[in-house]
This record gives sequence, structure tokens and C-alpha cells, in this order.
Amino acid sequence: MQNPSSRTNTRQWSKDVPKILERSPLYLHLHTCIEQDQELISLQELIATDEPFPVLFFAVINYLLFSEQGRQHPFAAFHPYLTPTPRPIQESYPAFRDFVHVYGEELRSLLPNARLQTNEVTRCANLLPVFELVSRRGGHQPLALIEIGASAGFNLYWDHYTYLYHRGDHTAYTIGEASSPVQIHCTLQGEHMPPFPTTMPIVASRIGLDLMPLDCLNPQDIRKLQACIWPEETWRYQLLDATLTVVQQNPPRLLAGDASDLLPNLLTAIPAEHTICLYHSFALLHNPPATRDRIFDLLAAYSKTHTLYRISLEWDHFNRWPTPHLELFTYQGGKQTQQEWLANCSVHGETLEWLSAVG
Repeated sequence: MQNPSSRTNTRQWSKDVPKILERSPLYLHLHTCIEQDQELISLQELIATDEPFPVLFFAVINYLLFSEQGRQHPFAAFHPYLTPTPRPIQESYPAFRDFVHVYGEELRSLLPNARLQTNEVTRCANLLPVFELVSRRGGHQPLALIEIGASAGFNLYWDHYTYLYHRGDHTAYTIGEASSPVQIHCTLQGEHMPPFPTTMPIVASRIGLDLMPLDCLNPQDIRKLQACIWPEETWRYQLLDATLTVVQQNPPRLLAGDASDLLPNLLTAIPAEHTICLYHSFALLHNPPATRDRIFDLLAAYSKTHTLYRISLEWDHFNRWPTPHLELFTYQGGKQTQQEWLANCSVHGETLEWLSAVG
């Protein structure tokens, strides 16, 4: 949902870069080298200041590297996704720097308008219990789903995946379609049990909103999604491929535009007997406050005649939330009537700590 033309006064992500990159030894090594390379620092500064610039910079690099021509460059030999025996990381920077020079013109064209376009289906393991909770509170009526910041729309199909929830070293719960190629693992933490469904809630409709949605049938858009995956996490590439086999069978309905412009017509078209459930994950919090307020005011106004629910999975990184928060907002009678902090989660949905006996 981030407007690519927006800018903030400071690059707020910069102070936490080493921690952000610690999951990728390759990225961390390259970033450490870039810090001493003024030419590449200047190239990075083309990225919008409110974007996670080190991660996005490497994602744009990957987008070019994953092309047929890019894969022929010596830098490809250091990327675990592109070779079964990657070369030592400590030797990577000269090849990386040459790659940047070779693709300098393309990078200067792509970086100013680049935005991080991930579609982490693993986060559905965090969202699933809240969809069940919304279904219960709506009297188990069919859900009308609207995802804000949907990217390619993979998380609209959460009810088509298999979930394996672990406690310690064993699988405690298996939920969903057993035959699904999309197998999502999540470790439960804490003492409280999330409200898992015995059968999946009924979904009446699913619509995704995004300023620049990605097409799951478009090879270039698929390459953008691949480019956002961290080099060493090869299982995430495999999960992306599995998700594509599900979603491409029935591509989601995605609308391009600002949610505050699109929502009025969408909401009024939803049948009264359906439970309206909007949700967003790592998409809304870092938009300008005025953008968020327009959306929230619109939901409150619509609730004068229809109760609706909003699920929020966001990480207020700048205000020092130690983990992403999973929250449920209820709108009734023309205002927000309830805000519930339900769980703490991991960035990619690997863990779920339910905070109370809410059900």
C-alpha cells in the first residue's frame, strides 16, 4: 500500500540494518562491504527513504540476477538459489560490485520507484485463528474477505492450505486441506490455545487491493516475488512454487488503487448476510497516518448499518514493538468499538504466541 513517490525525512531503517540482515550471511557481508563503498552507497540512496532499503536494494539486484542473462554473471555463483554449491561468501563482493556496474543503468531506473512486494503465505498460520474467531462472532455466516495490500493475492487463499502447528519437537495440530501442496509450519508459544477451526470457515468472496498488484500468471511478477526471498532460505522458494500451483488454478480478483477510493463501492456490494472481514499484514502501518485514517474513518462510517471486522498483522518497528502484533478491530454503530491484541508473531509467521483465552 505504500505510495512509491512518498518520502520521509530520515531513513529510519538504517540503524537496525545489521539485525535485519542477520538471517542472511550473504546480505550481511555485502552490506558491510557497501558501507565502505561510497559509489554503492549513492546508488542505494535512490530508494525511497521509508522503504526497508537494504532488503529492497538486494531484492532489485535479485530481480536482475534471476533473469536469463543475469544468471550467466559470475555473481550468480554465490547465490544458493542459483547453484547447489555456492562459492564462499567472503569472495563475493568483487563479483557483486561488477554485477552492479554491468546493470547500473537498469538499477538507476528501477530503484527510485521500487517497493518491497512480498507475499508471505507463512503468515497465514498467524491469521488463521483470527479468521475462525471472526467467523464465530459473525454467526458462522460466509466471510466476505478484503485484503488491503494484497500483492499477488496468495494470502486470500488461506483456506486452501495445510497448517502444521508445533509445540516443541512434535506436531500438535494439523489443520486444513491435507492434499494441499502448500504445507505451512508454525511453532506455538505460550500457554494459551488459539481458536483453531475444526473445519475451515466458509468464504463467500475474496478481493485483494494494492497500489501495484502482482499477477500470479505473469513471469516478470513471479520473478519479483522470487527476488524478495532471502538467498539462504531455499525452502521459501519451494513454498512459493507450491503456492503458485494452487493460486494459478483460480487467479484472485485484485484491484489496483488506493483502498480508501476502492472500499466504498466494494463494501456496499457485499450482501447483508455475509460477515465482512478486512485484513492487512505488514502493509498498512508504514503508510502516512492520513492514508490510514481515511481507511479507518470509512470503515467506521460503514459500520453504522453493518458490523465489520479488521484483522491487523503489523510490526511497529519504529516504535520498538519487539515482535509483530496480531490484532482484531470491531466496527459497529458508526465507530470502532473494540481493539484486541490477540497474539505476538514472527516476521514470516514462524511462531504464534496467543495472549489470552479469547475464543
